[in-house]
Amino acid sequence: MRLKLKNVNEWARLVRNKYSLSYIWELFCAKLEGHIRYFGVSFNIERVKVFVNKAVLTLFKWLNRRSQRKSFNWEQFSLFIGKNPLPKIKVHHPLF
Repeated sequence: MRLKLKNVNEWARLVRNKYSLSYIWELFCAKLEGHIRYFGVSFNIERVKVFVNKAVLTLFKWLNRRSQRKSFNWEQFSLFIGKNPLPKIKVHHPLF
């Protein structure tokens, strides 16, 4: 999981100023959806939830480093997530 979070960190650092927020969020959700589908097996859901939470925190950190002024505080970011939801975390491959 550490390597995947490092990849999310590097990706967020590279795209934060290149694309619009809506496009970054669309790409981020697609990446999370792929991770959830690949690792979403019966006994791994808790680790997937931890990964998604840490990935969201990483993206929040890098979106706030786009300029000298913060783009979001946590309340605003939570409202943004409410309007643009993350993919649902569920078991895609039951093992039993």
